[in-house]
Amino acid sequence: MSDAVFRLRVAYAKQGRLRHLGHLEMLRTIERCVRRAGLPFAVTQGFSPHMRIQFSAALPTGVSSTCECYDAFLTSLVDRDAALEALERSTPRDIAPFATCYVTREVPALESWLNRARWEAVVPGCSDAAMAIGDALSSLAQEGEFEYLRGDKPKRADLTQTLVSYHATEAGDDALVTLETRSSPAGALRPSALLGAALGRAGRAGSVPLVTRTGQWHEDEDGSLLAPVPASLGWPS
Repeated sequence: MSDAVFRLRVAYAKQGRLRHLGHLEMLRTIERCVRRAGLPFAVTQGFSPHMRIQFSAALPTGVSSTCECYDAFLTSLVDRDAALEALERSTPRDIAPFATCYVTREVPALESWLNRARWEAVVPGCSDAAMAIGDALSSLAQEGEFEYLRGDKPKRADLTQTLVSYHATEAGDDALVTLETRSSPAGALRPSALLGAALGRAGRAGSVPLVTRTGQWHEDEDGSLLAPVPASLGWPS
């Protein structure tokens, strides 16, 4: 592989109807957008060459986000503002990019490097249950784990390693839940599973929360959070 490969990081949101795209569908869609933008993308070596591109951790289907990103490897240096403009023209509005920057090739892959996340969940019509939801989250956190079904398979979530903080409050007629989570090679917490368990304990098992990922960072050894894109370009703080 040539040394002349440039790593363009693209930040984008996922919202509206396109939040229902699965991860593999998103990968194919973004690749088509990069091709339509006319960017000089690099390809992998080997038996089946394909576009060199890396994504942040997959969003659960149906979850929105204001802070997704991917790295597209280019064979020539393109002005980042020009690249952003080209990608904006070639990308559907609901997954449109809002920032681009270049990072060094030595930076770890996004999926493994981004290990902290913030989530916001709106529970429609449940403002009167906000306190009960908060109490349920507190109870689950104290127990340190809970069981849930993923499809037909029972799963167990370890909250001692994955749940950093939680807060539930009233927001008009709704309840608003904010979660801070941590991921590792051992696994990650599915916010929808935790919310389902908390809503069940709060007596609102039939409620369907609208979940949005509102922040992603790398947690350094000293506890500081490093953003993949500068805050000056619109990355959430």
